[in-house]
Amino acid sequence: MSDLTYLSGYYGMQNSGDDALMLATAWGARKYLGDENFKISNTTRVNVPGFGKFEPPLKVVQRFKGENRMRQYHSAIKCDRIIFGGGSVLHNSHDIGIKRHLIKLAGKDGALALGIGIGPFRDARAEYVCAEFLKECEYVGVRDQRSFDIARSIAPDANVEYTFDLAPLLLLNEDYQSRSIDRSGICVCLCSKERFDGDVEIEEERVKKIAQSLEYIYKVTGRKITLLDFNGHLTLGDNWIHNKLKQYLPAEVLEAHILYTENPLEVMQVLETFELVIGMRLHAVILSYLVNTPVISLNYHQKCSELSNQIGLASSHQFNTSDIDHKQLTDTIEHSLSMEHIMPTLPVTTAIEMSLKNWRVNSEAADQNIRRYSSV
Repeated sequence: MSDLTYLSGYYGMQNSGDDALMLATAWGARKYLGDENFKISNTTRVNVPGFGKFEPPLKVVQRFKGENRMRQYHSAIKCDRIIFGGGSVLHNSHDIGIKRHLIKLAGKDGALALGIGIGPFRDARAEYVCAEFLKECEYVGVRDQRSFDIARSIAPDANVEYTFDLAPLLLLNEDYQSRSIDRSGICVCLCSKERFDGDVEIEEERVKKIAQSLEYIYKVTGRKITLLDFNGHLTLGDNWIHNKLKQYLPAEVLEAHILYTENPLEVMQVLETFELVIGMRLHAVILSYLVNTPVISLNYHQKCSELSNQIGLASSHQFNTSDIDHKQLTDTIEHSLSMEHIMPTLPVTTAIEMSLKNWRVNSEAADQNIRRYSSV
């Protein structure tokens, strides 16, 4: 029987960002490592384009405490390699400890952690456990400079490289086809934050400000709004916040509400049809950037501002969700639609090159692709 590779991440949670990372990880493992057979740490059945359907080894509702941890261990012990494919922010000693256990249980091939973020740590124990994890991996690709600096500080002997998020590799996927059609309208991708912390009023106030801006823009430009759910989870998803936004928008402003789509390549095709994307979800910003759609980032977490700065998104096109200036947001949207949008300064081809560094574990193959795409 051929080797089996375990792909570990927050998969099967109906999140387009994690779907993109799952596909990019599987695609890269096949292309650069020759891996063909996978087990995935999904909680619901997933259909990975080009790889088929995968039944869930994990449970949405555990029958007993620690059941999913046992199921992860059972999967890892059957596999020859484990790849932690993006999404993870290493900051919690409990979660990092489980990853270390998975490394020990997986087989003969080394563990890879690709496109990950590090810190800030919850406590000194988390920092220590993270340093051990980094040293135990054969190769680690971190997606931002801050994470790289932390890694070099706590584990200077670990094989760590500053890379990028894995998502740019979707552009190299043979199944991705650009639609190349005329762009129209505005796409909005929001997510809940304060609601889960019990601060519903703060979140509702932000939604009101966004609605006021969008209504004004419709009145002066005629641009309609499409809402796009990046997360379709029943309780953690975006449907609630988008329905809340609808309550503050006149019916004529809304063009459509697109529900969660499990194929991230199709999500990219949708995003490239708009004149502008207003994204709160991290990968709404990343995927919009990759398909050259003007984007405004609503930063709710440090990872959002780090990504925005990494791609060179103008500060005027970034808004802190805790304190959105309604007039500034309106002006920025209006300027963008009048062809005054400031595009990110990092060329997409450079983002692809940086993302390919995640596969430098196979240096020859990755270097060939970096040379190939650096000339595009």
